[in-house]
Amino acid sequence: MSEINYSIKGSFNQFTTLASVVASTYTYAVSRGIGAQHIQTVAGISRLDLFDPEARLPEEVVPLMWGLLRKAYPQQTLTLHMASGTPWTYFGSLAQCVQYADTLRSMLQTFIRYRAALSDRLCLTLAESDTEATFRFYHPNDEIDGGCSTQVTLAMLKGLVSSSIGIDDFLVRVELTHSPCQPQQAYDTFFSASVYFQRPHNALVFHKAALDLPVLQQDPHLFQYVQGNLDLQLKACRQPEGSSPMSELQNTIARNVATGEYTAEALARQMNMSLRTLQRVAKDHGFTIRQLLDDAREERARWLMSDSDLGIEAISSQLGYSDDRAFRRAFKRWTGQTPVEFRQYCT
Repeated sequence: MSEINYSIKGSFNQFTTLASVVASTYTYAVSRGIGAQHIQTVAGISRLDLFDPEARLPEEVVPLMWGLLRKAYPQQTLTLHMASGTPWTYFGSLAQCVQYADTLRSMLQTFIRYRAALSDRLCLTLAESDTEATFRFYHPNDEIDGGCSTQVTLAMLKGLVSSSIGIDDFLVRVELTHSPCQPQQAYDTFFSASVYFQRPHNALVFHKAALDLPVLQQDPHLFQYVQGNLDLQLKACRQPEGSSPMSELQNTIARNVATGEYTAEALARQMNMSLRTLQRVAKDHGFTIRQLLDDAREERARWLMSDSDLGIEAISSQLGYSDDRAFRRAFKRWTGQTPVEFRQYCT
């Protein structure tokens, strides 16, 4: 990474985005006639900052570039145009990982688990009903770029899913919080589903049955291998600097996990904070205490499950569950598999 990248980071907030996302947006902006020097002046980014696609860059850079594009082309659906020609490397190593998953459900759950590998403050959730599965997407940049980054990412995700399962008709509808820039038909055609605007959330809504569709290139060994690399990336991108409150929070969570303590109350006591203050520290960094503790518990669970000598009851106890049924339900939510299936899948 060049020296200019360090000066860039010093002038923005501490939140970052994967460099491959920034690089794709930069390349598209240049291809549409936005001058490289103009981008560097406005967004503070140059080609030298994009050499390492797995590096981290300030999250504001992408919406600043979208500001230039929207000003130059106010009435064009640039987001769908960009998504049509952008390679899956937009998602970094995460794109490779999900293509080795076993089902569509596993693909989406993998995106959720490694959402921070794409961007620090990205929020993804998957909610299932009897007939539908809603994959919600939120990033604070929506309020800056009018939803352009979200449109690109959801369009890219739709294409990646189509390529991975070999089927195009799996969406019930698409929901977007902002207004369209082009006629409705352009969006409906791209997503092969009805697209609705000015909705409360950004979401891809799948047919529930589609979640069980198999991934064409599924490979359990490569899936686990790439997840291992992503675990390292995730740890690196969450590595705190100095002795900030967030740094202390993450270190305290790690210490509590080692002793089997996973409650927010215990965390607050260890940090000599009220629960409300603790929640505010996490929120200021784009997280919730529940999310951080759940992520820590999941990471510990996967590590413990790799030891075939440990029984489910013993693992459940180490993770702080009152009985193994609660652990089994949580593990199914995290991985889409039962503990037994997970162990069979990994061996």
